[in-house]
Amino acid sequence: MTFLLRAALVIGVLSYLAATRQGAGPGSVDSAALRSTVEMTGSLAGLAASLPPEARTEALRLGGEAMARRIAGQPISADTLSASDRAPAWRGAGGH
Repeated sequence: MTFLLRAALVIGVLSYLAATRQGAGPGSVDSAALRSTVEMTGSLAGLAASLPPEARTEALRLGGEAMARRIAGQPISADTLSASDRAPAWRGAGGH
């Protein structure tokens, strides 16, 4: 989530700087572009609301766990192995 916020901030700053470089002041905002951006943001919220309840619950649970780990200072693991992956059938089988 912070990635999206940072990306939005960077895009906003770059757009502002590009507009000022081209001679347009900060007050000359294109209202149609602004309206479409607001509508797109609303549609993203609508997309999240359109998820099935199970998927939305799972996404919230995973996001909450990630936030809790970050707040607690625990490193976020990128490990995707399960216990069965760590002990394959061919390893340790005594029938050589």
